[in-house]
Amino acid sequence: MAASFDRREFLAAAGGLVVAVALPAGGARGAAPEPTAVAGAAPAGLTPYLVIDPSGAITLSSPTTEMGQGTHTAHALIVADELDADPARVRVVVPLPADPFRRGPAQGPRSMASGGSWGVRSWYTPLRTAAAQAREMLVAAGAARLGVEPASLEARDGFVYHGASGRRFGFGELAAEAARLPVPATPQLKDAGSLKLVGRGMPRLDSRDKSTGGTVYSADFRVPGMLHACGRMSPVYKADVARFDAARARAVPGVVDAVRVPGGVAVVATNAWAAMRGADALDVEFESPPIASVSSATISAAMREGLGSPEALVAKDAPKFAEAFARAARTIEGDYEVPFIAHAPMEAWSCTVRPNADGTLDVWAPTQAQDRALNAAAAAAKLPAEKIRLHTLPLGGGFGRRLADDGMAPAVATALAVQRPVKFFWRREDEFARGFYRPAQMARLRAGVDADGNVVAVHARVSGPSLWTEFLPTPLRPGQPDGASVQNLADQRYRFGALKVDHALRHFAIPMAPWRAVGATHNAFFLECFLDEIALATRQDPVALRRKLLAHDARALRVIDAAAEASNWSTPPAKGVARGFAYFECYGSLCAQVVEATLANGQPQVLRVTVALDCGDVVLPDQARAQVEGGVIQGLSTALYEQVRVDGGRAVERNFDAYRLLRIGEAPPVIDVRFVRSGETLGGIGEPGLPPVIPALANAVSRLRGRRVRRLPIV
Repeated sequence: MAASFDRREFLAAAGGLVVAVALPAGGARGAAPEPTAVAGAAPAGLTPYLVIDPSGAITLSSPTTEMGQGTHTAHALIVADELDADPARVRVVVPLPADPFRRGPAQGPRSMASGGSWGVRSWYTPLRTAAAQAREMLVAAGAARLGVEPASLEARDGFVYHGASGRRFGFGELAAEAARLPVPATPQLKDAGSLKLVGRGMPRLDSRDKSTGGTVYSADFRVPGMLHACGRMSPVYKADVARFDAARARAVPGVVDAVRVPGGVAVVATNAWAAMRGADALDVEFESPPIASVSSATISAAMREGLGSPEALVAKDAPKFAEAFARAARTIEGDYEVPFIAHAPMEAWSCTVRPNADGTLDVWAPTQAQDRALNAAAAAAKLPAEKIRLHTLPLGGGFGRRLADDGMAPAVATALAVQRPVKFFWRREDEFARGFYRPAQMARLRAGVDADGNVVAVHARVSGPSLWTEFLPTPLRPGQPDGASVQNLADQRYRFGALKVDHALRHFAIPMAPWRAVGATHNAFFLECFLDEIALATRQDPVALRRKLLAHDARALRVIDAAAEASNWSTPPAKGVARGFAYFECYGSLCAQVVEATLANGQPQVLRVTVALDCGDVVLPDQARAQVEGGVIQGLSTALYEQVRVDGGRAVERNFDAYRLLRIGEAPPVIDVRFVRSGETLGGIGEPGLPPVIPALANAVSRLRGRRVRRLPIV
């Protein structure tokens, strides 16, 4: 289980060599890191720590949230391999977001958050650099002890060896001496051939605890004297309490109090069951804001109007696009639509807040966005952020939902009102009803093709609400298209001759947040289904069409060919079976997928999914494969079933009885994952495997049914 503690505790516990990792300049992707190290202290602006204590145990302080994807195991493996230590001796902890040292290189120098498939790719070089610094300092300490040149020693398996004398020293023995030596500014990283663990893997650090119930999730977390508070939250988005009477709630045995909080009322009790019963008994009326008149029908109508609007926010407009389109021999067009979808993590929201006698707060929360959560807690408590210690707990599912901070203010308000430690939670219905969905979107794609079936121009118009308007702390600039709405449409590899991408903003103030792979999920569906429509209309094989559009890009062709070959694309499928193909690039990785499906009682049944993924290289192969498999399962679930409908400004689907997910018996018997190791810059893994499976399935079902799938969910 990941622990968390503050810098002072961390340093006091170290007693040995402390190495800190510097950020790439400006926090930019691909920028060269400027690492440094420090003995016994953490200089401002550096993150994270690597500590070797006198026993030889290694502690890595990683400012990433473990959401089940194995990031912490990957970090431990990277450090152990470069340091040449036993990975079993590496422990990973999450620091408190209190100082600049914990800032993530990918997210920018002033952010502590986990998302965008940055967990391994952004930390790979900085962590290797920190480990290489520590290794060289340990070798130098051994050389000083023996009075020999450092070149005559080597670090291996947790020891520094001197071949000539046969002597060796454990890393822990040398840690204090190493900490007093100059820090190598540019340590020599190992060459790829000498790495023993990266690309081969190791058992996950958290497997035993998760298998035996040792992992403490937020719902399990306890502090002495803790009360439980169940939120009775407004079912209408962003509505607040008009009035409430707590008399009936207080009559429930165990109920202590009822506290008005942002968006609802928290019923506080000595145990969770009493808090839930009290919340049910509470007499409460909620406001009826303007959004109470909004429904899925009004949203769809507005998005459809936007498809034909003469005005839109331009994301890409190729020179002479209009002329290129006008020269086309024929036009192909298709309209597509996707609904709101929920993150639906198994863990409903909870967090624990403890007011302290010195005016500080301790908060234990399962968050992906420590800065955002910390600032929300500080604002709710009317305290400076320095007065709040935010401890990160493992997530029981996130998928982007725990980037939001909507549960933080009610939790803090409740604890301050009763001046006791409180675990604030809401129930499954509120997990769905509070919103923060992936937004509903529509798209109209139009292609101009010449007499030979070559694509000469494509116009992609996306219409719908803006995720970033709801989620970002600052509004979009005037004329700026929503980045999630056009994600990976304007910056993909296909050569269409001339390309125009724009966004008709039709906004509704429904809470939205990034959902796994964000806008790539709907834009892959729009674009890759439309390419199949072009292939059908021009009598081309779908893979051949994509190869033609990517003929200039050898890397993309390798990915497409790997998926086509592994799925036997060139051979006809069995009777009653259809194959669908899709290719998409997002989060620095290229992915092609083939879905084999049939119809059972008129409904799609997926038989096999073949995946080819180029993410540059792979650090933990088994865990990377598991991440791709999980993305495929979640993508199939989204394509087939998932949607949140809106009626009266509230969610219709509010629990798993109505919000349908793919079930175990519906999972494909075979998910064949092939990694195409290009050696390019590391890309993401957790998200890129999801988007292509949605259009690949839709394309297969379109063949089976003889009509195009243009709206999700399919069932």
